Amino acid sequence: MPELPEVETIRRQLEKAVVGKMIKATEVLSIKRLNVSAAALKKGTVGAKIIAVRRRAKLLMIDLGNGRSLAIHLKMTGRVLLVGKNAPPAKHTFVIFKLSNGEQLMWEDYRRFGFLKLFSKSELEKYLAAQKYGPEPLDKNFDAAALSACFNKRPRVKIKQLIMDPSSIAGIGNIYAAEALHFARVRPDRAAGDLSKKEIVELLKGIRKVLLGSIAVRGTSADAYVDAMGEAGDNVKNLKVYGREGESCLRRDGGVIKKTKLAGRGTYWCPACQQ
Repeated sequence: MPELPEVETIRRQLEKAVVGKMIKATEVLSIKRLNVSAAALKKGTVGAKIIAVRRRAKLLMIDLGNGRSLAIHLKMTGRVLLVGKNAPPAKHTFVIFKLSNGEQLMWEDYRRFGFLKLFSKSELEKYLAAQKYGPEPLDKNFDAAALSACFNKRPRVKIKQLIMDPSSIAGIGNIYAAEALHFARVRPDRAAGDLSKKEIVELLKGIRKVLLGSIAVRGTSADAYVDAMGEAGDNVKNLKVYGREGESCLRRDGGVIKKTKLAGRGTYWCPACQQ
């Protein structure tokens, strides 16, 4: 599933490539996973200029000059691709936005768990408020005290489950939760309230390191994810525990990476160095 670094990668690429461009035509190939009719989507987008591309948690938002916004959630297999004028749509393409420079912005999703919604400004504000997203982990104001406050609200919840909950911290998914906990040497099944101040500081460092490190190489293509240009991200080579079940811990501590289930999710960790 695309997580914060993958959505942020796409956001940054689109910000450079499509802001200032106009949507000349909108082609709807399927209305599934839309919140409006095909006619309403066309009416709300055609002729509008793209003025900003934003992200909140794992939600990608494209703001238009007519006061509307497109909100796209990629879920497990969604893709937002910027392609050339003559590029044909893939089998599972839902919507194509044809831009004033001749390029096409395509939204596709072969497992159909994601969505595209067209909102007015007030509708988008209400939608975001209803999600009850927690703080952004890369925000400059998100420090050890803020992280500790998240844990103090739900001290009995297992730490990996808590940092993956978007109402606690926005955007950290399974891959980066596992990697951050390995960095901090913290077992994923410990209660959030049991972490020491030193461990909280280390976990904050780990969260920032793994998120920023992945953004720098355009995300982790462990499954179906590709960036806005259709290229796989390069972060798989940086993973220390995720996807490495049965392999030796890279800390050379004698540990072998285990995979267990925690809150229904596959969880990777090293029994030797994560305590």
